[in-house]
Amino acid sequence: MDKFSSANIVFSKFASDYDALKRDLPIRPSEMSVLKIITKREGKHTPMMLASLLGVSKPMIAAHIAALEEKGYIYKESAEEDKRSFFVLPTDKAKKLVEESEKNLLSHLERLESGLGEYEFSLLVSLLEEAQKILEQ
Repeated sequence: MDKFSSANIVFSKFASDYDALKRDLPIRPSEMSVLKIITKREGKHTPMMLASLLGVSKPMIAAHIAALEEKGYIYKESAEEDKRSFFVLPTDKAKKLVEESEKNLLSHLERLESGLGEYEFSLLVSLLEEAQKILEQ
């Protein structure tokens, strides 16, 4: 097996295991991105702000908001200056889900650092950052 085939197998397995953390969520990963923003970032967020932060269309955000509201993860608050506008706010259910998700991710990363050691973990992160920059060019 050549080096690129071997690398592809290793990268695919690592990415699959990392993605498994997201597959166990009761919502789509893209919906979780919305929850993370509205629970972790200061201030109130409009759909336009969320679309801009996530780099997606307003219709995509509207679909996420509808799904999250139906599942009880968010609620809307009307903007006082423009009654047609609203802010998207997290419920306690959303805050709990984000907290649990972050604990799982942190545990995963801590296990990785523990197995590799602090230096090699930092090196891995640096190499992945550099690789991402190369692939984005």
